[in-house]
Amino acid sequence: MAALALVLSAAPRAHADTPPPPGFLEPIVHWGVQKGETCEDIAKVMYGAAAHVPLINRYNRVDCAGRKPLPEGITLILPKGVTSVPDARIKSSHPNVRGRPSGGGWDTVVTGAALYRNHNVQTMDDGRAHIEFLDHTHVFLAQNTLVVIYGTAGKTSVSKTPPAVEIEAGEVQAGLSALRGEPAEIAVPDGGVVRAASSDTVVERKKARTTVAVFDGNAAVQSGGKTVTVPKNYGTRFEGPAPPAPPRPLPPAPRWEDGGSPSVVLAPPGTAVITTSWNPVEKAKAYRLEVSRDEGFHDLVVREEIPADVRSFRAEKMPPGLYRVRVRAIDVEEYLGVASDVRTIDVVAAELRGEGARFEGKTVTVNPYGILALTASSPVEVALDEGPFGPPPAQIDLLKQAPKTLRFRTKSGLEERITLVPTPVTTTPTATFDAAKREIRVHVATKGLGEIDIPKRVAPRLRFRLGERVETIPLAVAEGGALLASIPVGDAHGEARLDVLDSHGKVLGTTTILAPDKPLPPPPRRPQLRPLGAWLPPFRPAGVTAVPWTSPTAPTAVGRGLSAGSTANGPVFQANGRVSGSFGALGLDALIVTTPFERGGADTMPGSVPTEDMAWLGARYRVLQRGDSELEIAPLLRVGLPLENRSDFMFDLGGTAGGAQGRMTWVVNAGARFLLEEPSAQIPWVQPYLLVGATYDPWRWLRAYVVADAHVLATIGQAGTVVVPYGLTAGVEAGGSVFFALSGWIGRAESVTWQAAGTVTGSLGFRLEAESR
Repeated sequence: MAALALVLSAAPRAHADTPPPPGFLEPIVHWGVQKGETCEDIAKVMYGAAAHVPLINRYNRVDCAGRKPLPEGITLILPKGVTSVPDARIKSSHPNVRGRPSGGGWDTVVTGAALYRNHNVQTMDDGRAHIEFLDHTHVFLAQNTLVVIYGTAGKTSVSKTPPAVEIEAGEVQAGLSALRGEPAEIAVPDGGVVRAASSDTVVERKKARTTVAVFDGNAAVQSGGKTVTVPKNYGTRFEGPAPPAPPRPLPPAPRWEDGGSPSVVLAPPGTAVITTSWNPVEKAKAYRLEVSRDEGFHDLVVREEIPADVRSFRAEKMPPGLYRVRVRAIDVEEYLGVASDVRTIDVVAAELRGEGARFEGKTVTVNPYGILALTASSPVEVALDEGPFGPPPAQIDLLKQAPKTLRFRTKSGLEERITLVPTPVTTTPTATFDAAKREIRVHVATKGLGEIDIPKRVAPRLRFRLGERVETIPLAVAEGGALLASIPVGDAHGEARLDVLDSHGKVLGTTTILAPDKPLPPPPRRPQLRPLGAWLPPFRPAGVTAVPWTSPTAPTAVGRGLSAGSTANGPVFQANGRVSGSFGALGLDALIVTTPFERGGADTMPGSVPTEDMAWLGARYRVLQRGDSELEIAPLLRVGLPLENRSDFMFDLGGTAGGAQGRMTWVVNAGARFLLEEPSAQIPWVQPYLLVGATYDPWRWLRAYVVADAHVLATIGQAGTVVVPYGLTAGVEAGGSVFFALSGWIGRAESVTWQAAGTVTGSLGFRLEAESR
């Protein structure tokens, strides 16, 4: 009945359905102790047998020996059921932490590893560890520290409570039990014990010397049969089994110097730098600087001891996050001093896109066309300029939003202002004028736009001003970032202004260029007159058929010649002189022949015609000239003046046509010679004639020609007789300004009876103009 009454009275107080609170490895219940209850009574009710009494000591420091009644009214924390859990766990560990169970070998331990009684844990050079016991006692191990786990205090009677850990070497930080506020205990191999009613007590073991520094609450330090109580910011020490020294003040807290990293650091991921410096502390032998991710400085990322002559610290390549920094002095007696004020530094990962971007403390140089991307792993807030605070945006468009400052507010309420300085972005436009196309070509070199998507972010345009004409023209982006444009101007002229603009109308560069007047159309090209026929027309001694081969345009030339041949009168010799020239379309020429030297005349040689000895003066006027002498036509008139052998004046009225094609020219003469007086017996009154010839220039200095001639004579010999003399002339002209000409003729003579004749003429001439005009 008594047992049943105990069960019935305990059941309402055992909240079996309560879920396990945070930090516990198992569900728990709370038990209010009634008068006269013993551990055995509670074990029977909770777990069904008195053999489970050790479960009551798992979270409670009570004496269960000898069925002694428990103090009335206390509250016990009991496991909900019969379980087996480790005495402690590794809550966090950093590299180089190892452990070994009782009787086992060393192995690496990681966060969450279970620790049992007599388990050894050792941190190496870079190692740190945080151990949490079932009763929420916390112990923090510095580097190069060796401890032995004894388990929680409640495993044995209160009068014989062993410490939670025993420190072999190194440094540990002990904290109060979170459940009951009871001291955490640290033992040393020589028998000393430190009971820290504190959340921050550091115990350091170097060889046989133990130093205790209390930074919160107090600690009872027992050694050599003596116990001293160490208050906050005091410390004591003892060596081996010797009693502890009287408590003495710890070194004072260092004071931060101005400067160093701001409370918010912007930097690309993995490149953040944290810097700080502090004032010296008297009698300091060294300084210990700690950088932690948590407020209790348990999750340390940096812990360094620095010589006394160095009072600054720099940490590089810090990942994003909220960091807390503090520094302590270590005096000549190696007492660890009071910590400085904690400086909080929020590292925010930031990426800047655009040329010239860089981070410099509280100033960030940004490209005005870039984007600032933020990644904050801590609860920091951001405001653009004087706007409201809010969560950090993933991206800040520096082109659209264009903030001048970023204001950051940390969780603790600190505000930090970061100034954004735009990097210069300039362009250098150059312009050239294409006179043929009447357009302005623009080439724009850019500076400061590397890594920027120019078409999307800048959208460059060209504002063009010429007179009253104002227009905006897109700029094309060429390879290398150059900008190009072409602007037709037509008939417009004057100074043109060219402004390079971005999408917001900001002027990035300016230049000017003069668009000249549109030139007048060139005058029509003058036809290039080419010499047709021969420079010195071929001449032969004859009676009335010595008609020169005449071109439509008179060449400007002068020459002397000598002819010899066989005619109807027999052998004949005759000299000549010729001159011709043009005045525009008008051409003039003169031919003078000497009195021939021949054997006889008509009286001695019946049927023959005396060789002509006249001076001819001629004029021609070119009435048609097509292209480059492709076709020329000119009428001509000549007057023959008698010299010695006759007194009759003769006239030559006709026309000439010619043309040039490539290296060839051709000339045709048609006309008639006639007398105004009654003709003599050997001279016809009217003499029609026709000359057809062509030339070929194998080289510039050589011209070859051939001419066929035909005449109609009606009064040679006796009345009514018609004679048709004809012949063929071939010749060449060789040279330049001074040239030599040689020609020969063969054909039917002017006699009544058929008679072949031939002559040869050689001449020396001078050209007074080029080959083409």
